[in-house]
Amino acid sequence: MVPHPFAHVQVGDVASRVRRAASAACAAVLLTSPLAGCGVAADGSAGTIAAASGQPLGPTITIGVAADLPGLGYWHDGSYSGFDVDVARYVAKSLGYGSKQIVFIRVGPADRAAALDDGRADIVVAGYAITDDAARHVTFAGPYLEARPAVLVHDDDTSLDDLFATSGTATDVYDRTPSVCAAAGTAMRGRIAARDDVTLSGYDTYGQCMTALMAGTVDAVAGDDATLPGLARHRRESYRMVADDRDDDVLRYGIAVRHGYDELANKIAAALRTMIGDGSWRQYVDDDLVPLGYDTAQDLPAKDVAVH
Repeated sequence: MVPHPFAHVQVGDVASRVRRAASAACAAVLLTSPLAGCGVAADGSAGTIAAASGQPLGPTITIGVAADLPGLGYWHDGSYSGFDVDVARYVAKSLGYGSKQIVFIRVGPADRAAALDDGRADIVVAGYAITDDAARHVTFAGPYLEARPAVLVHDDDTSLDDLFATSGTATDVYDRTPSVCAAAGTAMRGRIAARDDVTLSGYDTYGQCMTALMAGTVDAVAGDDATLPGLARHRRESYRMVADDRDDDVLRYGIAVRHGYDELANKIAAALRTMIGDGSWRQYVDDDLVPLGYDTAQDLPAKDVAVH
């Protein structure tokens, strides 16, 4: 059994919160003995965890990921897949966890910080953009991916092609202000809300935004060039992505931990730098994102990874 890698790090407090639903005796054992066989199952229940099929063994790390974003975080046929999931597994193993000690839970864009605060997740790897506002609620390690702001529109709709132009005004071909859907809790929601040339239409999830686009309730879905291609590929209608091509305007994804857990964030940042340096990052990009249309000509600089 792998000793608990966070025995002397703040994450011991995280583990305590994750195990609130466990009995007091079990929690005490976990906090005092990293080698104990008491853990938390995917449903939050406690007890000695056997190495039976698919069950965690020993201390676990709970990672919040998206479940509805093909290419990034996607739940299908009983397992999670995607770039964020591959990155999460790499980081967890770098922290000392074996495959059977990694527990994934689904988090939505509006639920990411809360999942860390209430102990449902130890870390979150779910397309979480590093912004000043987000950094007031969580601590980030990253970036581990850079993405360009973008909107998804129907294939024959050119009215929003200059949405990201420096002039910043949408083409006036509607008899009304075009409506753009941005999922709650995303960085793009704030950007769209700040514009006066489009109307923000907010839903909780990307899936709800895509349904609204398909139904004609909205004219576009806001996201980025890592998130939107997978959503478009899994829908029957034809869509086209309009991306912001300005070099100085990118969204930087980070791995989030509870606010103030800097020591844990520094360990994650070190793992990300190693992941970039050993070629794993490029492999994950090529396997998960490039087939869906994401395009990056160069690797993310490892020196840019830091704690925010």
